[in-house]
Amino acid sequence: MTPEDIKEALKQVKYPGFSRDIVSFGLVRSAALVGDTAKVSLHLTTSDPKIPLHLKQEVDKCLRALPGVKATIIDVAVTPARTAPAAGGNLGGNTAAPKTIKYAIAIASGKGGVGKSTFSVNLACALAQLLAAQGRPGRVGLMDCDIYGPSVPLMMGIDSRPQVEGDNLIPLENHGVKVMSMGFLVDDNTPVVWRGPMIMKTIQQFVQNVKWGELDILIVDLPPGTGDA
Repeated sequence: MTPEDIKEALKQVKYPGFSRDIVSFGLVRSAALVGDTAKVSLHLTTSDPKIPLHLKQEVDKCLRALPGVKATIIDVAVTPARTAPAAGGNLGGNTAAPKTIKYAIAIASGKGGVGKSTFSVNLACALAQLLAAQGRPGRVGLMDCDIYGPSVPLMMGIDSRPQVEGDNLIPLENHGVKVMSMGFLVDDNTPVVWRGPMIMKTIQQFVQNVKWGELDILIVDLPPGTGDA
């Protein structure tokens, strides 16, 4: 059994709260079968102590179902999610925006369904066209923080999964706008039943663990004001 065979089997293990597996997220650093022992190394970025334990149990269960595997050794390395002290003009509560982002514009509303995401998409595309005309293409980002009903992927015409580079996600791009959305990480028919604290953790990771690169402007499409986030 090759390392590729083991990784293929581990695609059955989903990251908690997502429909995407740990292999496509780039969390499996190594895999091998030595005798009858399957050895796997995982690298996670999380501040939730329950996630490493859960994934270790699921990986162990998956490995033991493979033919010829009688024992497992699962090494889980955990890097705490990066946070920063609160400061003026920051994003996601106490998470400061990366220094590579000059300005962030937050689009908010008191209720849902008023066209906030439509406005955010149009504003981002218009700014991208303006900057491209000035010789600064690819300098606009759009962060979709509407976890419950992410509509930005549809409006931006993007239907694919972001790539993983180290501990960071690579935003997808269309119309000269770099985009990150929860809609890229879950299936269309997968409900997201999260409370405010978990949503805020996801938004913080969208700020800190997405490789936005050098941006002049980041448009932030906030959740509706009717939620608890």
